[in-house]
Amino acid sequence: MKLFHYLCLSTLLASSASAQPVFSANDLPHQSGQYNRSYSSTNNTGVAAMLALTTSPGVPGSPATNGPQSWNFSQSKQGNEVILRTDIISPSSGLDGGSFPSAGWAEQDTIEPSDENAWRYYSLTNQGRFYYGFAVDADVDASSLVVFNSSTLDITNTVRYLQTWNRTVTWQGLIYGDQFGASYHFTASATVDAFGTLALPTIGPVPALRVHEVHNYQATVPPYGVVDSHQNQYYYWLVPGLGVAVQITLFGDNTVFPLGLTETNAVMRMFADNYFTNSPATNMTTTSSGNLHIQLHSGAAVLNWDVFTNATSYRVDMANSLPPTNWQSLGSTTNRSWTNTGITTQRFFRVVGTH
Repeated sequence: MKLFHYLCLSTLLASSASAQPVFSANDLPHQSGQYNRSYSSTNNTGVAAMLALTTSPGVPGSPATNGPQSWNFSQSKQGNEVILRTDIISPSSGLDGGSFPSAGWAEQDTIEPSDENAWRYYSLTNQGRFYYGFAVDADVDASSLVVFNSSTLDITNTVRYLQTWNRTVTWQGLIYGDQFGASYHFTASATVDAFGTLALPTIGPVPALRVHEVHNYQATVPPYGVVDSHQNQYYYWLVPGLGVAVQITLFGDNTVFPLGLTETNAVMRMFADNYFTNSPATNMTTTSSGNLHIQLHSGAAVLNWDVFTNATSYRVDMANSLPPTNWQSLGSTTNRSWTNTGITTQRFFRVVGTH
């Protein structure tokens, strides 16, 4: 007998697969204590096939060809993949966090089980999410700190199918083994080019928007001029209530002095999260402070969980298989415990906080 727990993924399944979802910057995890976990790999040989299978032929931007689509990233962990965990922490808790006084939170990336390798610094306004810069663990890259000369709006407050946005930012940094000081100029253009249903490992099918974003980088070193010019492309899927659930990265080499890339592409796909949605169609809480614990006692499952922030009651759901497409509500309680008796087959549980 195997028991798992899932924390409030139900609202993601409520939207019609054929409808065009609308994504809000508030759907991004942005409160301390939230986290998500993803399967992640580089030099993935399946990237080209993934993009070919999930892009319909025809004129880009045409509703008839770009939605609704169906994308399947639900396969279990592959041998070439690691687990990437992203934690939302306070800026002061991140590497060089004092360099980002306007940031409201930091995203801390960790290759499990223990290697922290990056921190990104953000804030949220009624315009969307602002990005201030990043820090990289010195063990990974000696050029550990990048502070943008000005913040950049990387995701607008509301994102819809066919929407576009552009941004530009500069910063000062080091290049080529920290031998030279460089001025970096960055531009990006993003297009929401498709919508449909995205299947994720353990989470199941969810409504999603796909964004194609092109990044151009140029580094200038006096008196040598431009020493690095390259382009990266990103395809990422925005899921209401969940955030960036899948991301494909296509790395481009330096066109001025080609170096021969050690990484040519990467794939990241989410399989677990512990934060909560607040969809207009539901009354789910937005955050949680703790975990769900399950114990077996003579054919009964005893569930206990920590307080969910803002929750006034809790709903306990059960499913018989994965992915959990048909959740059955067992009932609601104002307590932080529940006992389910008469278990004779495999079951999966989740607790939903409501207010």
